Amino acid sequence: MGKKIIDLRIPPRQPVWNIWQGLFLIALVTIIEFPLGWLDTPKDLDSLRGILNFIGVGFGDVLIYFIVIWVFLRLIRRPFADLGFVKPLKRYVVLGFVVGVALFVGIGLLGSVLSQLLGVPAPQSFALAVKGVNYKWEFVLLTVLGGVVAPIKEEMLFRGLIYPPLRQTLGKGKGMLLTGLFFATLHLDIIRFLPLLIGGVVLTWLYERSSSIWPAIIAHGTWNSIMAIALWIQHP
Repeated sequence: MGKKIIDLRIPPRQPVWNIWQGLFLIALVTIIEFPLGWLDTPKDLDSLRGILNFIGVGFGDVLIYFIVIWVFLRLIRRPFADLGFVKPLKRYVVLGFVVGVALFVGIGLLGSVLSQLLGVPAPQSFALAVKGVNYKWEFVLLTVLGGVVAPIKEEMLFRGLIYPPLRQTLGKGKGMLLTGLFFATLHLDIIRFLPLLIGGVVLTWLYERSSSIWPAIIAHGTWNSIMAIALWIQHP
């Protein structure tokens, strides 16, 4: 009997899951988090209790996504490596940092232009939390959440889970664009939609280019971390 050849290239050229299964997992996590109140707009982000609650919900959200996706991968008998969790070449690690800085600068400039044309959007919850910190350890926890934990979850979800089946069905270009659309849409921010769309497409390109999810995580984390530091510097 001949041995079945498994395509180990990342992103998987023939993922064993489809886009509807990926969307189902997102819906499942939403159903789990709704009764917990985790989908509500965070409150009291200028107080210690509010910030700790925000951090707790953030870590809890990531944990639930990891558990749900881990169970899913176990059911289809595939490893986390299928999502792109493979060691990248060193040059792509460096590229990840460079792209992260470029996204912070480029998306920031585009956001400023759009704010002048469309009006200043309401601050994001993360920005409000950073501006509301009273102790350095709060800022450290928020930076870990926004610069490390959240990027791992979002890249695992959008680039690792959603992009491969879109790539297989639509090709690289349309797959990147639609993945960016998902990324921007699920942030629920109309004024920031275009910057987030561009950011999502760039991160997907980096994932495709590097054949690893880690450079995209590094870029995303660098982008968020610089933003957190900039907000902290402006903190009164």
